[in-house]
This record gives sequence, structure tokens and C-alpha cells, in this order.
Amino acid sequence: MGDEKFLLTLEVAGRKYPLKIKKSEEQSFREAAKRINTKINQYRVAYGGANPDITTQDYMAMTAIQALAENFSLGERNDTKPYEDKINSLINELDNYLKK
Repeated sequence: MGDEKFLLTLEVAGRKYPLKIKKSEEQSFREAAKRINTKINQYRVAYGGANPDITTQDYMAMTAIQALAENFSLGERNDTKPYEDKINSLINELDNYLKK
């Protein structure tokens, strides 16, 4: 049931975007659109008065850059390789000890 696809229309920066997604992903997409709109509005407030030449497309680009930068940061923070290496090392030590 969660894998069936349907058409979801989300509004971002005043424009509607139809997306064909899995039903199980709906809440994530809705939350993403909400956060994008919030961030675009924050950029409008922060930069809109200082430079009236900034377009909605510019705000969307700034939002995309920030979201990807945060995503990269989270990926680095969730690197489990050092823990996996340590666990493997401990397993090898136990195996060697038990073989004696």
C-alpha cells in the first residue's frame, strides 16, 4: 500500500509543482515544501530590502545550497566507519582469545 504512486501538487515560492511520489513519502515531501517556503521567506526578509534585484529563483538557489550543505554536514556526522572498524577489531581480539 505504501509503495503505490500518486500525483501530489506542492506549492513552493508561490508556484505549484506536480510530483509523482510514493504514498509512503507524502509526509516527507509536504514537510520539505514547508521548510523550503520558510527558508525562502527568511532569505527574502534578510536580503530583499538590501537588494531588490534578487529574484525568487535566487532565493530558491540559496535555499537549495543551504539544504545540500546541511545534508553533507549530516552525512559526515553520521559516518559510522570508525565504529565499525573498532567493533571488527574487538571481534578479532575476542576470536583470537577464544581460540587459545
